[in-house]
Amino acid sequence: MKKKTLKMALCSIMSAVMLASVIDPVRAAEEPSWKTDMKDHWNFDSLQSDQGEKTTATLNGISIVDSKNPVFGNVLRFGGGTDKYLRLENYINTGKGSTSFSMWYRYDTTITGDGADKSAVLLQHEGNGRSLLTLQADGKYNTYINAQNVLSKKSVQKGDWQHVTVVFNQDKNEVTYYVNGEFDSTQSLGANKVDQKLSLRLGAHKNAGNTDPHPMRGDVDEFYVYEKALTADEAKAIYEDKAAELYNQELKKLIQEGKELAENQKLPEDNEKAKQLQNALKKAEDATTLADMKAAYAELEKAMAEYEAEFPVKLSIDTAKTVQTIEPDSIFGINHRYAFNGYGTFDSKEMKMKDEFTKLYEQAGFGSIRYPGGTISNLFNWKTTLGDKKDRKKQIHGFYNNEGQGGIEPNFGIKEIADFADQVGSEIVYVYSLGRGNAQDAADLVEFLNAKVGTNPNGGIDWAEVRAKNGHVEPYNVRYFEIGNEMQQAWGDSDGTASQGYWTTYVNGGAEKAYTEGGQAKFVQKYAVDEENWNKKASQSDGKPNLVRYLRYANQNPGKLVDGKIVEDPEYKAVNDGVRVFVGTDGNLQEWTVVTDLKNSNATDKHCVVDYSTGRITFGDGTHGMIPEKGKNIYATYTVDRQGFIDVSKGIKQTTEKINEIEKTNYKANVYTSFESHGFINRMNELGANEWYDGMTIHPYSGTVSGGTNAEAFYDDAMKKAENVGIQNVKNYVDRLPAGKVPVISEYGIFRNTESQVRSQTHALYIAKVIMEYVKLGSPYIQKHCLSDWYSAGADSLGPTQQAVIQVVKQNGADTTTGEGNFAFFSTPSARVFQMLNAGFGENVVEATFEKEPAMSNGVKTLSSLASVDKKGNMYVAIVNVDREKDQNVMLDVKGVDVSGRDIEIQRLESEAITDENTLETPNKVTVQTEKTKMPKGQIINLKKHSFAIVKILTEEQVVEKADYSKVDAAISAIPSDLSIYTEESVANLNAAKEAVIRDLDITKQAEVDKMAEAIQNAIKALQLKKADYSKVDAALGNIPKDLSVYTEESVANLNAAKDAVVRDLDITKQAEVDKMAEAIQNAIEALQLKKADYSKVDAALGNIPKDLSIYTKESVAKLEEAKEAVVRDLDITKQAEVDKMAEAIQKAIDNLKKKANVQPTPDNKPNNSVTTGDGTMILLMIMLVVVSGGTILIADKKRRRNS
Repeated sequence: MKKKTLKMALCSIMSAVMLASVIDPVRAAEEPSWKTDMKDHWNFDSLQSDQGEKTTATLNGISIVDSKNPVFGNVLRFGGGTDKYLRLENYINTGKGSTSFSMWYRYDTTITGDGADKSAVLLQHEGNGRSLLTLQADGKYNTYINAQNVLSKKSVQKGDWQHVTVVFNQDKNEVTYYVNGEFDSTQSLGANKVDQKLSLRLGAHKNAGNTDPHPMRGDVDEFYVYEKALTADEAKAIYEDKAAELYNQELKKLIQEGKELAENQKLPEDNEKAKQLQNALKKAEDATTLADMKAAYAELEKAMAEYEAEFPVKLSIDTAKTVQTIEPDSIFGINHRYAFNGYGTFDSKEMKMKDEFTKLYEQAGFGSIRYPGGTISNLFNWKTTLGDKKDRKKQIHGFYNNEGQGGIEPNFGIKEIADFADQVGSEIVYVYSLGRGNAQDAADLVEFLNAKVGTNPNGGIDWAEVRAKNGHVEPYNVRYFEIGNEMQQAWGDSDGTASQGYWTTYVNGGAEKAYTEGGQAKFVQKYAVDEENWNKKASQSDGKPNLVRYLRYANQNPGKLVDGKIVEDPEYKAVNDGVRVFVGTDGNLQEWTVVTDLKNSNATDKHCVVDYSTGRITFGDGTHGMIPEKGKNIYATYTVDRQGFIDVSKGIKQTTEKINEIEKTNYKANVYTSFESHGFINRMNELGANEWYDGMTIHPYSGTVSGGTNAEAFYDDAMKKAENVGIQNVKNYVDRLPAGKVPVISEYGIFRNTESQVRSQTHALYIAKVIMEYVKLGSPYIQKHCLSDWYSAGADSLGPTQQAVIQVVKQNGADTTTGEGNFAFFSTPSARVFQMLNAGFGENVVEATFEKEPAMSNGVKTLSSLASVDKKGNMYVAIVNVDREKDQNVMLDVKGVDVSGRDIEIQRLESEAITDENTLETPNKVTVQTEKTKMPKGQIINLKKHSFAIVKILTEEQVVEKADYSKVDAAISAIPSDLSIYTEESVANLNAAKEAVIRDLDITKQAEVDKMAEAIQNAIKALQLKKADYSKVDAALGNIPKDLSVYTEESVANLNAAKDAVVRDLDITKQAEVDKMAEAIQNAIEALQLKKADYSKVDAALGNIPKDLSIYTKESVAKLEEAKEAVVRDLDITKQAEVDKMAEAIQKAIDNLKKKANVQPTPDNKPNNSVTTGDGTMILLMIMLVVVSGGTILIADKKRRRNS
């Protein structure tokens, strides 16, 4: 029995062992590898991993909290600030083999600060290690593990729970991304590995205080670490492990919302939308798998949207409550830049805006135009853009020292922008250059822009007269002045490359104080510049004689009038005494001596001259003073007393008051600060100087929009930033500004993104959404940045090119570095928004509120509106629907008025997709559709998804609207004030076009009215200038002596040059030049110099006078002396006969010399023409006889010797 029992026990044990050997492998096979092969896993119930090595982490500045989310429970929570992270010490080597990391996270977009629009750290090595995983601003993932950036292909939406798995395979040098369980990409990492076991951080960079990338914001959960490469199936399984719970939770919430919708807003049961909703609710409740839940969620969300769309959203409008009064003709404007021929929009040969571009501008109808631009206005010298193009000076870019940046041709100057503004009916907003200017210069500008000719309110140079001579007799009447552009962006270490502080960063007390109050700027060994190109490389010495460079921030010489010409004022003090000059390269400088004059300097003297009235430095020519070596820069240490905002504002406002006093007018100069800061507001208040500013320019750009090429994620974040940044930033300043001070929105939009969405319907709706709020907040004008830029996929130092509302497309041979050549143009959807707003809007903005405010999934209000009433009683209601998934019905409930059946005009801007954009090939893919109809019963207007609409409700009293004569009036105002300089025929044609205008036609005759305007414009273009009067030239030519042979060659050559310089057929505007030609000829005639008379006969006669006159009688010698003394030297050729008579008189006196008695002259004293008294013949015969005799003797002697 015992044996049997023992055998049975042994059998049982063996059976159990055998069964266990079978069951355990089955259980192991059922447990997925991603759950068993991990290094660690944290669900953050504690800091110790619950699986694998069970490593314990440490926290720095963060904590584990209950998320209140049943799916995730406890999470690792990150707030604001820096240096907050989870740390795993000496944890893992990601530089060899394979490693994988996986986590759930929710990035909290409500936390701002520390560069929240930049990248965020997810995983980071310490020590020699690098960033393993970051979340980019655009929603893409990035790794820098092997010292090169490798981005994921997909983007995610910040603010939602997201899942990411990243796999590093260092054997293959590859990284693989899995985004929300789906394979994203496998890419090369490069081979620069860090093969070392390192500490790991979750949530912050290894460098203390780092904000780019900044620390994680929000929650992290389910953090997995593997020392292997996860497969695609494993990555998907990890995701689905929580995703199913998450979707189930979200789906339950949506089901509840759907049921409440059906209960609270009932539709008949047989209604198609009601049926769809009930079917979608049933599918959602039945869904069990993740795939089914995802599909059910999408279907239910769509059904709910369509169901809700059956019920309109009420917009209550109270026309009796005015919230703002605006000037609709000018408020909706644009920022345009003078540089590069207005970015290709200006024709520098014709010196006017290009016709094709002008048509698009007029179509958009911009009411105001900001000039000369933004950053590039900060160093704009307006005085050097006047006059003939050849006489102008290149302008300096606001970021003048960036690589390749040079001087900018000032073709598109003040006259040109004013002519264009006159032509298109836009008001000029002027951005004054505080980077170069001062109070005197600003006062001169106001006189130039706004004073009538002859008033000269400030004395000195009559700048109104200068304007008239520049081609514009009448004042421009500019009333808006911005002092500088974004000058709060003042960083002393980036002057010329990124800072907009300029001289303010060199003043003790900081840029804000300097901008406001001015002060003494001190520059220590800062490089001097070429006058027309401040780039450091371009400002190097060229090695040529008489090199000239300028002290960068010397005050501008105001000039003075001398003989009708504006010249530099030598008494002006542009820079303080004590300038020191150096030559060399950074860190290797040699001081040169500043002297008052170079005339006493030797070739080896390192001397230069400083002109304190201009800040000009002049070097020697190699003879008087050395020439700085080619390639060396000129440096200087100096101080300048600069004036700030208050001084400049006084110059503008006080000059305006003088104009008002003289002209008996009541103009107002509105002066706005560009120093966008609360500090400026406080400082002006403390100084008691609030009277000197009327408001603050605010540039509420969006900041970088996340989402990248994920169009939906980009769109949603753009609309979020429209509210949280674009609008809220302005509200913050409005709350701080003193009473009576306004926010001035002179630049705004989506900025720093280069995605094509910035050219699409997305940006158009962003603009529509924010611009309506800016109106309500009281901005007197609202100007989008920018009007035009190159059509490209990139950006320049001033920002992305895609933000321009009119895109400029380079054609063959065109040059984007100068803006020269042929360009084509097209309008973006953003331009269509302005087209709609500028087609008509009311002066009185009235109260308009939505009864309920539908929202997008990220909390953004889907509907925004702006209502106004014009002087005639017409009502305008602008509404934008930014919901990208569903239409909205809006009921217009006008308090106390039933507008059903009224005539209405509806403008709509709609698109098939949020990414729709126009191109040169399809310029009207997104365009404005206009409809005239009756207001339907119920007063319901349907707004398509992602669309903008303006409804004009005509007043009952107005049956037929009057035609718009604005183009006619603009054309008439463009007629030159002085027509006397044009031919009678062309003036007669212009007068005929004017007289053909018929007023008070109704809108049905608009085409005829527009033709009247066109006829006037064509007649203006056809005006022919009279020919200049050449009578003075012809008279001068008639005064030229017939015989020029008697004049010196040089003076005759000068006369011929004056003759050759005559240019015929100039028009009357060049009369002064023609008169100068006549004057030059007359001067050359008067300067003709006669040749000298020929004194050769006189000199020959004088040479004949005997040396010894003592042998002659006194009387004859006296007559000879009298003839000599009668000689008058240096007579001209017209006195040649007299000179010849002088010679004859001398010779005659010589011939009449009489000898004294018994005096024999010696041979030496014989006169040259005396007669010999001895007979020389005998002497000659005797000599001959001797010679013959000698010869005879020699011959006889030879014969004798021969014979002997």
